[in-house]
Amino acid sequence: MSMYRLNVKGQEFDIREDYTIDEWMQLQRWDASIEENWVRLLSQATGMSIEQAKEIPLETMQVAIGLLLVTLSPDHAALQQSINDHKIIDFDNMTFGQFVDLEVLLSRDPRKTLDQMIAVLYGVKDPSHWQLRDTWPALQKYMVFRKSVYSQYKALFEIDDVERDSVNEVTDQSHAWLDMVMILADEKFLNIHLVVERPLIEGLNYLAWRKDQAIKQEIALQKQKQQSRR
Repeated sequence: MSMYRLNVKGQEFDIREDYTIDEWMQLQRWDASIEENWVRLLSQATGMSIEQAKEIPLETMQVAIGLLLVTLSPDHAALQQSINDHKIIDFDNMTFGQFVDLEVLLSRDPRKTLDQMIAVLYGVKDPSHWQLRDTWPALQKYMVFRKSVYSQYKALFEIDDVERDSVNEVTDQSHAWLDMVMILADEKFLNIHLVVERPLIEGLNYLAWRKDQAIKQEIALQKQKQQSRR
């Protein structure tokens, strides 16, 4: 369905109301905050040629890009509990492995990993052909959930500001999470599959307890050193 129709020398092109996840990821290669990218962005979104896009007046182009950005961020779409018989993940019973997968993919930039994140959120192999509007709310729901997790375990993650927008953080977090997994696995490779299948909160509670114990031991050690110097 068309959201907006452009007429270029008698030929009509549509800015659709929805795009697939794969189409969204392809469009994300062109940063809309850079005006020089608008021609290529609109060309790819509508199917018009580069030459045709260049002929669009600036004011019309501004409106078109604005409408396209609304389409590419469907923040008010309804959450779909099930898509093609695949139910959204139960956040309250999320496994440690699912959370780690989502966090690593998030740190690698959703513009490049959205299809993989939706795959985890709905337990599907390849959702790249799914509509963005149907799946975007699931990502938003996860972002709300992860914020509550980081807020609850501030001390464990050593963060002061849980309001940080991690969608824009592209530093790969895989090594940091592997460290946590190996702690839970008692540094035994064959235990990893057991760890990632355990409940998320169970794993975080243990890691928080272990960190508290380490802090207590360090404090006790410092006291011993101080007493020995007297």
